[in-house]
Amino acid sequence: MAATGTLSAVEPLTAPYDRERLEDVGFMTCMTLVLLGNYAQTGHFGGPLAYTPYNVATHLAGPDLGGLRFDYRRPKHPYSDKFMLAGGHCIPTCYALWMIMGQALARKFEATGHRRYYADPHVAILPVDALGFRRGAGAMATLLQEHGLADHPLFAQAKVRGIRALAGHAESTDVTNDVNGGPSGIGVATAAGKAAFWDVMGAGINAPKIITFEGEFAMTEGHAQELKTQALALKVGKRLRVMLSDNNAGIDDSLIGGVIDRKYEGYKLIDQWTSYGWNVFVVQDGNAYDQVVAVLKTMEHWDPADRRPMAVIGKTTKGYWPAAVDRKIPDFGDQIVGYPSHPYAMKMNSDYFLALAKTFETRYGVEFQGIRDGAVKDARERLIQFKTNIDVVMSLLDRNGIGDWLADRLVENGESLPDVMPLRAKVNEDPFLDERLRVAKLPVEPQKVSVTNGVTGAKKDVSITLFRKAGEVAGTRRGISEIVKWVNYVTGNRFVTAAADLSESINLEHGSIWGHYDPETNVLGTRLKAAIQEAGNVSTAIGLVSQSASLDPEKFAGVWAISGTYGAFTPLMYTPARVWSQQNQDSPFRTGVLHILVGHSGPETAADGRTHFGIFAPQVWKLFPRGQTVHLNFWDYNDVAPAYFAAAEIAAREKKVGIITLEVARPDFPVADRTTFADKDLLAAAKGFYVIRDFKTGPRHGYVITQGSSSTVNLVSVLAKLEAAGVNVRVIAAISEELFDRQPESYRNAVLPREAYYDLMVVTTGTRRMWPLRDVGPLTDEYSMTSDWDNQWLTSGLEPDVIAEAHLDPASIFSSIQRFARERETRISRQRDLVAKL
Repeated sequence: MAATGTLSAVEPLTAPYDRERLEDVGFMTCMTLVLLGNYAQTGHFGGPLAYTPYNVATHLAGPDLGGLRFDYRRPKHPYSDKFMLAGGHCIPTCYALWMIMGQALARKFEATGHRRYYADPHVAILPVDALGFRRGAGAMATLLQEHGLADHPLFAQAKVRGIRALAGHAESTDVTNDVNGGPSGIGVATAAGKAAFWDVMGAGINAPKIITFEGEFAMTEGHAQELKTQALALKVGKRLRVMLSDNNAGIDDSLIGGVIDRKYEGYKLIDQWTSYGWNVFVVQDGNAYDQVVAVLKTMEHWDPADRRPMAVIGKTTKGYWPAAVDRKIPDFGDQIVGYPSHPYAMKMNSDYFLALAKTFETRYGVEFQGIRDGAVKDARERLIQFKTNIDVVMSLLDRNGIGDWLADRLVENGESLPDVMPLRAKVNEDPFLDERLRVAKLPVEPQKVSVTNGVTGAKKDVSITLFRKAGEVAGTRRGISEIVKWVNYVTGNRFVTAAADLSESINLEHGSIWGHYDPETNVLGTRLKAAIQEAGNVSTAIGLVSQSASLDPEKFAGVWAISGTYGAFTPLMYTPARVWSQQNQDSPFRTGVLHILVGHSGPETAADGRTHFGIFAPQVWKLFPRGQTVHLNFWDYNDVAPAYFAAAEIAAREKKVGIITLEVARPDFPVADRTTFADKDLLAAAKGFYVIRDFKTGPRHGYVITQGSSSTVNLVSVLAKLEAAGVNVRVIAAISEELFDRQPESYRNAVLPREAYYDLMVVTTGTRRMWPLRDVGPLTDEYSMTSDWDNQWLTSGLEPDVIAEAHLDPASIFSSIQRFARERETRISRQRDLVAKL
């Protein structure tokens, strides 16, 4: 099969398939999701209905016809095909289908006692979980008891493991779903990385495919747009299949004829994909099972040598209903379609709901209970009616062999899933636990190592310099390529970089031992070809680290990835990273670590202009739950390796730490002479905070916390002058509060005792809006030196000009610390007075 023109042809469907079964399960799915909205009185309506034929066909058509190969009983099996509900608000269609599947297996297991039909209730979604739709786990823990229903036979399933809370948008913990979908375009943007993962690991054409659902409105979002370039650059081919539900309807408007005037006829969704070089298929009716299965089969049997990613553009109806005829609901009137159908906005047991329910009752000869008596006012009775009518839908599993067919289809699909997959990379060990990656094992002297390409057999020598001698000129960014290179050497090329054409500038380029990655010509390259797409690049990195090839969920077998850009632009990466952090926290299996290189930070990007200053922007990387990320801010080349590998040791062993951020500045400075420091340990940065200058004998004048390159270099340059002036302060380098928090209490108290927080100032290239450490005293701001000292945006110019304007030049630092020391008694007295007034 090959493309004809700019579109690829969908082959006519000649193979038999169980269309009637799919249609029945599809109608059950539609009715169940409508019941969820009716009784919860919240959620989405039209979009989930539009996706339902896609959803049912993809899950139940079978692998030979291009459907998912998966095991409902082991939905997170590493070798299952990956399903991504990127259009996360459409999750009700999945909850409904998974509920029906779970009940079909539970019913069959109860009837036969055969273990092949057993699905762990903690993994499955069951009919009783309908009560948890859009509710929290805490509320579900006591819901039945609070309403006197704990022993009611309707809710017997809850005795096994309670009621599962079902979030309002897709979560990666949900059965087959592999993405936290919801924020427009965020979920789908990770798809290229998920697909590329299997090429990186050395899988063949039978490795998992990735099928993702999204809508045309979400594809206008920047992250989603960048996917188009990302996937083509990575040559992911048929492994990635994006299925678009094109119904020209968003939340509160249409796309064509709404947001975009119809007179602009050149605005065409199909052209927006073909022009990017994708392999595009068009389905005239994306709500027709024959057409959906036909395109699934066509994609499945496409030539794997065609490295274009695939997109299906299917015309769907937002607000689709299986029994509707010509946009009419029988015996009622107009069907609610388009953007007005987006939310479930109907009152409980409303006329439109009754009309939909009646078509289901008529088709299958069932009757819903109490729905014609108006809205249920009593909370207890609402729960009873809710579950009763969910069970009415589930009763169809006992008719016409539907339940048996569904259970057998799920088990047969699951049994076809292999537990062994030929991969180039080892999957029985986690390379990031290698002892050579521990701080204590790092080589101090420059290394020249011999490496052999496991694919081509080529050999080469590679130089790696994790530490440099005092006086050598090298800024912190120069150390980044070295730590990446060391990780790749130790792990066998498992640390992937994605950083556009800034890769050289921010020093990621030379972290790759074998150069640019190409799935056809250089699979061991770890430097991904990437455009200037901060959001797309980090999303691809997230897709890569979100996968594991290990059968043991407690062991990781995958890659780590790093994406970076100017610190000023990294907020473009924040939302995907935030969503990833949530996904990592709750993932049922170990995942890789996302790294963000916050390059060219601080005002030191001077000559580029203030649009490029990374002063405020890098602070977004502190906006995560404490303990789930490690943020590193280096000032000296010899801080980079020990601090980074201290963070890596933690992240490789503690699942909840899913992100490491590395903040570096552009300038090259002479490497510090640590023999002059109070803490002479070359590995001191691994402790997070360390003492550069300690108190001398005599009166003490307080603590100075320093962070950032120019600020610290300039401060160190005036230490002798400060001492000559009689200033007696302890100067502490703040590399990482997260690392410092993990040190023994004795060390933390020796460096920065709790009382010191009321006797300190900060010197930083950052801002007064966010300090390098928490809980500082009330006068810290008044005495500290920051790039925003006057609450103004800096202008630009040469580096010395900007540093002077920021008051971070040596003279300004000297005078400010001198004032801080001189006014110590006043500072302490003012704080005592404040406490005395309580």
